[in-house]
Amino acid sequence: MAKRGAQAVLQEEINNNEDWTKIMENPGMYVIDIYSEWCGPCVAMITYLRKIKMELGNEYLNFAIAKSDNINVLKRFRQKSEPYWMFFFDGKLVNVIIGADAPRLIRLIIEELEQYVKYKNGEIHKEFIPISKVTDEEQKKLTEIENYRKQKTKKEKKLRDKRMMKVRERALKQFSYNIQMQTCVMFFPHTVQYIMVEKPLEEGAEELDEPPEPVMIEKRVCEVANSCASKYEELIVIEAKELKLTEDKLSEMFFTEREFLESFPQELIDELLSKNVYSVMLSMPTVKHDTATEEVAEDDENKPVSIDLMGEIELKLSTIIYGDNGSPLNPSPNSLADIHSVINENGQKIPSVYTPRNPLSKASALTILFRKFCKNQGYVAPLPPAPQYLIIFDINKSNTVLPIIEDLEETVVYYGFFRSADPENPKLLCKDPEMLTKYGMDKIGKEAKLVLSVLMDDKDKSLLRFVDVGPIYVSPNEEVGIDDAIKFFPYNFDEMDGEIKLWLDQQEIQSEGVGEEYDFGEGEEGIIEEYSSQDQ
Repeated sequence: MAKRGAQAVLQEEINNNEDWTKIMENPGMYVIDIYSEWCGPCVAMITYLRKIKMELGNEYLNFAIAKSDNINVLKRFRQKSEPYWMFFFDGKLVNVIIGADAPRLIRLIIEELEQYVKYKNGEIHKEFIPISKVTDEEQKKLTEIENYRKQKTKKEKKLRDKRMMKVRERALKQFSYNIQMQTCVMFFPHTVQYIMVEKPLEEGAEELDEPPEPVMIEKRVCEVANSCASKYEELIVIEAKELKLTEDKLSEMFFTEREFLESFPQELIDELLSKNVYSVMLSMPTVKHDTATEEVAEDDENKPVSIDLMGEIELKLSTIIYGDNGSPLNPSPNSLADIHSVINENGQKIPSVYTPRNPLSKASALTILFRKFCKNQGYVAPLPPAPQYLIIFDINKSNTVLPIIEDLEETVVYYGFFRSADPENPKLLCKDPEMLTKYGMDKIGKEAKLVLSVLMDDKDKSLLRFVDVGPIYVSPNEEVGIDDAIKFFPYNFDEMDGEIKLWLDQQEIQSEGVGEEYDFGEGEEGIIEEYSSQDQ
């Protein structure tokens, strides 16, 4: 076994199976620090071990370090980030503790050494632990790690869901203009029954001398759906289908009606996730539009005028289902939703029918319940953000970074110029370098930053090319990078112009001598005043 200079006397090194076997053959009590190559032995404890060795001066006490990577019996200790201490009496395992808790380790060394002396003198009997057995302390640690992992996973999922909710909300708002004339109604599984009925005879079969034996088939019956259908008036049923929901789909469907979803008892949630829901899509009648009677723009007389029906069909159907001023949570008395609700064993009112009440919730429901229809109408489901890194540079490095951005265009997700690197209050100056130059680099200030989000590409080493320039910040990992990027590049970043664009627009208006006052958005007047003061 090799020795390591200053530590040779204190801790013996165990580097392989042969070394381990020799140590296990030695008499005495061994306290062995188990480590992995990537983490290394617990150097912080050496001082304490040396001190206790000198104070006790016991010939039975020995210390060693064992590299688990090359020792078969220590396989389960590989890739551990905390020190594991194993106690041996004459090569037999008696205890395992975890961590760099010096007082606890010293106390246990003293206690176990006293036990070893008594064991050696035959005063006590000692229970040994099979080295392959996971001890209670190890199991406790594994449970803690697993609980932490679950909490972390749950937290990460919550963050991802929150990000996706914003992205999905934007996509649904845009898509809602394509489906102004459609809506839907969903009937909960407990409203649907299946009965066996005789299959109708094929045409001409009744004229046969010996009619065929009757064939029984399953038929879906939903009395609540029939009751609602009688009230649809001019609304037209264009599709009906059954569908099984997943937990994620259920959450997506009701993300604008979260309070309604959270009111569901667990039995209803279980029902929705285990049985099919029955859904019906309805449409308003086709509107015949006479452009001759409408006002049209003088410069485009032949252009048909679109009719804004946003929200009309949702209002009509929700009034039919929930009654005047009713809602999914509080349907009006004697409304269809109220009449057909059921009471469970705990006295809770269980809803039987749902219809969205506004364009956003309708778009959300339709994209879940009638995906094919929505796809044909132009809906493209947003993808979750790709793993990426946020990189921030001082503004004076723009001339070096911008050519790399141009070269790696497919790898750079977004980039922009910001007033500072504060992620809690990012203020976009502009996205266009030419606009920055036009405004004047001297007016921007030294705190301005160039911020970009970059996809990880191991093949092209994109991240390394940017890192070589010397950024002031790089996300520590891809998951953090997504969170970083969301702060600087929110879901509506494509629609943002930045402060400099506002300033340049104002300068253009003033230079043209337009008398109208510029229509500032909220908080924009202060921006212009700030820029004006810089010009003086």
